[in-house]
Amino acid sequence: MDDSQKRSLLIISIVAGAALLGWYVFFPPKPQQPTPHAPVANAGHGGPTPSGPTPHGPTPGALGAPPELTEAQRQERLDTQRTATIDTPQFRATFTNLNAALVHYELKGERFTRTVTGRDGVKHVLPMDLVSTTQERYFPLRLDLGGVSIPEDAVWNVEQLSPTSVRFSWTGDGFSVVRKLEAGTGPFQLWSTLRVTNTSAGTRPVRASLYSYHYVARTEEGTNFLSSRSPAISQGICVGEAGTKRFARKDLLTRHTYHRAAYSGTENTYFASLLATHGDPAEFCTLVSMEKGRDGSGDALGSLFEARLAYPRQQLAAGASTVVRTLAYVGPKDGVLLSRAGHQLVSSVDLGFFSIIARAMVKLLGFVHGFVGNWGLAIILMTVCVKAVLFPLTLAQLRSMAKMRALKPQLDKLTEQYGDDKEKKGAATMELYRRNGVNPVAGCLPTMAQLPVWWALYTSLSTNIALFHMPFAFWLKDLSSPDPYFIMPLMLGVLMWVQQRMTPTTMDPAQAKIMQWMMPIMITAFMLFLPQGLTLYMFTNSALGIAQQRYIEYRLVKATAAAGAAAVANADVAPPEAAGASGFKAGDAGKKPGKPGSARRIGRG
Repeated sequence: MDDSQKRSLLIISIVAGAALLGWYVFFPPKPQQPTPHAPVANAGHGGPTPSGPTPHGPTPGALGAPPELTEAQRQERLDTQRTATIDTPQFRATFTNLNAALVHYELKGERFTRTVTGRDGVKHVLPMDLVSTTQERYFPLRLDLGGVSIPEDAVWNVEQLSPTSVRFSWTGDGFSVVRKLEAGTGPFQLWSTLRVTNTSAGTRPVRASLYSYHYVARTEEGTNFLSSRSPAISQGICVGEAGTKRFARKDLLTRHTYHRAAYSGTENTYFASLLATHGDPAEFCTLVSMEKGRDGSGDALGSLFEARLAYPRQQLAAGASTVVRTLAYVGPKDGVLLSRAGHQLVSSVDLGFFSIIARAMVKLLGFVHGFVGNWGLAIILMTVCVKAVLFPLTLAQLRSMAKMRALKPQLDKLTEQYGDDKEKKGAATMELYRRNGVNPVAGCLPTMAQLPVWWALYTSLSTNIALFHMPFAFWLKDLSSPDPYFIMPLMLGVLMWVQQRMTPTTMDPAQAKIMQWMMPIMITAFMLFLPQGLTLYMFTNSALGIAQQRYIEYRLVKATAAAGAAAVANADVAPPEAAGASGFKAGDAGKKPGKPGSARRIGRG
C-alpha cells in the first residue's frame, strides 16, 4: 500500500470518526436514568413526585384550565369534570368531558411500565402514559371547529356506550356536535367520528381540525456528549403531496404547512401519536413547536409539539350535516402494526438512507426470534447469518491484505531507493503490483460494499421497538438501553484490540500501533452509552471476525505450503533435457536429477 492509499485510509477513518462525533454533537443524548426501566416516551405528567400510584383519571392539580377563568371558575370546572374510558388489551384511554380530548393513554403489559419513587421513598411500578401534556387546551385529540363558537368553559355531555366506545355531544351557536370515539380493529387504534349539524336558519361555514400534542423536557433530551441520541428526542411528522416531512423542535419554531395531508402527528424513537384521514386527504397539516413549561407556561423548560390535521371548509345549509372520520394511532412504532393500520402510517418508522436493507434486517430478526424466542439470541444468530452472507467479501478483502503484506519488504526497498521522488516511487509501486497480480484497491472495495449493510444493521437495531425493555441474559435486562455496568462495551474493546493486532497491514509500525489502539478505544467510548442490542451485535460481529480471520489465515498458510511442496515435487521429476533450461552447468549433466540439492536449486531457479 503506497503513501496515497495510506492517506486515503487515514482520511476515511478521520471522516468516519468526525461523522460519529458530529452525530453526538447535533443530536444530544439522553442521560442515564437511575433505573433501567425508566420510560423512553414521556410517561407521566411531571410535577411533584407522587406519594402513591397515580389514579386512572386526571388529577385536579394537574389539569390546567383556560387562563381566562378565575380561580373559582376553575374549581367549578374541575368539579363538573367527568371522564370516560376506552379499555382494550393494549391500552386504556381516558377522555374528559371538558373538551372531549385525551387526558391519559396508559399502555398495558410489563414492557410498558415505569418505576416512580414517591415522597415516602416507596417505589411504585406504573403503566407508561403517552399523554405528556397537563393543560386542557393541549390535550391530544383535541377538536377545533372553525366557524362554530364553542366557549372556553364549555362542558360536553358524555356517554359510556361500551367498554371500547364513548360519545360526546354539545349543542350551541346554531350547531349540534356529536363526537364518537371507539377502539379500532387493530392494536393501538382509535377512531374519531365527528358529525356537525347546522341547526340554524341560514348557511354556515365549518372547518374541522384535530390536534396532536406532545411535550418533551430538556432534561429528557439528554446532555451527555458521549451518550447515544436520546430516544425521547421528538419530531413532528406530516405526509402530504410533498412526501414525508419530519422536523426536529428547532426547525419547527417556524410553523410548517403542507397540503393534501394523509396523516400528521408527533413521534420519537419508539412511540408515535398520529392522526390519519379516512377517505380523501385533509386540506393541509401544520407542524410547530413552542418553548414552554410542562404546564403550558412560557418558561422554556422544554418543547411543546403541535400537529394539526385540517379538513376542507364546508358550507352547511340549514339542517345539513357533515361527517369527518379520523384514525388515531397512539402507541409503539411497530412496523407490522402500523402496516395493519394502513393510511401510510408505516412511513413513520424511519430506517434511514438504506431503509430497504434495514427492513430486511428487521424481518430477518423477527423471523429468527420466532424460532428461538429470545431477542438477544436472535441478534446473535442474525449476526451469524449476515456474516456468512458477507463471507466472500471478507475473504477477498483478507486475501488482498495478505498479498499486500507479503509485498511490504519490496515496498520498503522502493521507499529507500526513491526517497521523496513520489512520481518514480508510485510508478515502481504500480509495476510491482502488476507483476504480482495485486489490485491495490481490492482490500477497500469489500469494506465499502459492506458499509450499507452495517449502517442498516445499526438503524434497524437502534430503533426496533421489539427490543424495548426486552431482556437477554445475566445483567443485560433491557436491549434498548445502555449496559448499566459497561461490561459489554469493555469486552468489545478488548476483542477489537485483538482483531486489530491480527489484521494484516502494510502500514509502518508507528501508524499500525496508532490504529491498533485508536479504533478500539474510540469504538468502546461510543458503545458505552449505546443500546445493549447494538453492543451485542458488535461484540458478536467482532468475535466472528476473529474466527473468520484465523480460518482464512490457516487456509492461506496451508495453500502456500501445498504450493511449495508441489513445486519441489515438480522439480524432482524434471526430465534431463530440461536441465539446461533449469540453470545447470554443463558439468552437472551426469548427476542424477533426483538429488535433493538439485531439487532445491531447481525450485529456487
